[in-house]
Amino acid sequence: KATVSVLNWDAPAPPPTTMLPLLLCSAASALRAPKDKPNVVLFFVDDLGYGDVGFTGHPTTKTPVLDKLAGEGKVLTTWYSGSPLCSASRAALMTGRQWVRFGMPQVFNPVVNIGLNTNETTLGDQMQKAGYATACVGKWHLGQRSAYLPASRGFDRYLGIPYSDDMGQGVLDKCAAPARTAPTLAAPLEDPAYPVLGDAAETWLPLVQQVGGNTTVLEQPVDLSRLAGKYVDFAVDFIDDHKADPFFLYLPFSHVHADRPWALNPSYQYRGCDFVGSTKRGEFGDALYELDHIASSVMDAVNKHGLAENTLTLFTSDNGPWLRRQLAAGSPGLFYARSAGYWNIGKGS
Repeated sequence: KATVSVLNWDAPAPPPTTMLPLLLCSAASALRAPKDKPNVVLFFVDDLGYGDVGFTGHPTTKTPVLDKLAGEGKVLTTWYSGSPLCSASRAALMTGRQWVRFGMPQVFNPVVNIGLNTNETTLGDQMQKAGYATACVGKWHLGQRSAYLPASRGFDRYLGIPYSDDMGQGVLDKCAAPARTAPTLAAPLEDPAYPVLGDAAETWLPLVQQVGGNTTVLEQPVDLSRLAGKYVDFAVDFIDDHKADPFFLYLPFSHVHADRPWALNPSYQYRGCDFVGSTKRGEFGDALYELDHIASSVMDAVNKHGLAENTLTLFTSDNGPWLRRQLAAGSPGLFYARSAGYWNIGKGS
């Protein structure tokens, strides 16, 4: 499969699970020789469906940057995710191995004290060994204890929510005109999928940063209305700092996983104020457009430093849409039904 061969993993192809488009955009070099450690930018979206983006035909989606990447690169339409659920899919991506081979659960709860086995070699480890600067921005979901977070798994820097955005509650700006109000906090609501166990990690979503060997919880609960801007700043700063070095930037987006159904966010999708009402596709479309904006900012930083011709850019999703969330989730596009428990088109949770 494409990720395995492009990144030189000597591993068997993943099993045929969720079918998703994979974009490949690469070329030769401006600052370094074409084969002298090209930069790698890997966009990994949460619960995006095959039919959600413009380049696969959705009529009301606004994804101009992703569509441009598709037009300038290759769209691999027989790419399969490693698993139909979040943690197992990420484990397969990070290790190049089938998740069942090393005892991975399909999803880690936010309060567990385990994670991806520490004897597994990750993609971050391999890139560091090859002399790359490495950073992860977004949803990690391979364990939230320090031994399992990105800084211990091959990444120099990390900023993000360490698990799914429905595994706790954040705060949202009301986006009221003409002046925006301060973020509002609501009482936590119990969700049968993730009952509150008295641990703050399962009540309020944290924003975790790892830089220079230090791990800091910057916000808890995280301000979801301003999260995209923080992701952009962190990713762009990393590119700016390593414009003369080979770098690996892994962006497992917090979007577009459906949120927990809490009082301030009945739509199940968060997005910043600048994107509220920005598309014809409702809240999901607005969230996806914000994701496209994050990708745009990252690619602008790559282009600003003349790195586009020596950067391999990949875009795909961890699994298909969470179909039980209906319109709050994504679209499987031309695929239909929930074949064999979502194995072919959707998320199996």
